[in-house]
Amino acid sequence: MTQQALRSTLEAMAALPGVDSCALVEIDAGMVWHHAGQTDGVLTFAEAASDYWRLSGRLAEHFEVLGDLRASVMMHARGRITLLPCGNGMLLVALTRAKSELDWILWQDKARQLAELVNRL
Repeated sequence: MTQQALRSTLEAMAALPGVDSCALVEIDAGMVWHHAGQTDGVLTFAEAASDYWRLSGRLAEHFEVLGDLRASVMMHARGRITLLPCGNGMLLVALTRAKSELDWILWQDKARQLAELVNRL
C-alpha cells in the first residue's frame, strides 16, 4: 500500500504544471526508488543530482553559520534541478523548466506528504 502511495504521490507531483520529472532517491546510495515525468534520462539526472547533495553534506561545516541545508536549487540554461530532503534518508529531485510558473507552496505540501509516506516504510 505505501509503495503504491509513494508512486502515486510522485506521479501527481510530476504532473504539476512546470514540472518535467521528479524522482525519489536514497541519499547514501544514490539509488533511485521511484521516478515519474517526461524527461529522458531522469534516472541519470537523479543519481547525479544526489551527488550534489552528498557533497553539500561533506562541506556542511563550512556553512554551519547558515544552519541545516533545507533545499538546493541548481539553475541551468534550459532547466532547474531542485533537491529537497524527503523523509528519513531520502531526497526528492525535481526537474523543472527554467521559467516555469510552478506553485511552490503546493509543491512543498506534496513533498511533505511524500516524506510522511517515506517515514512509514
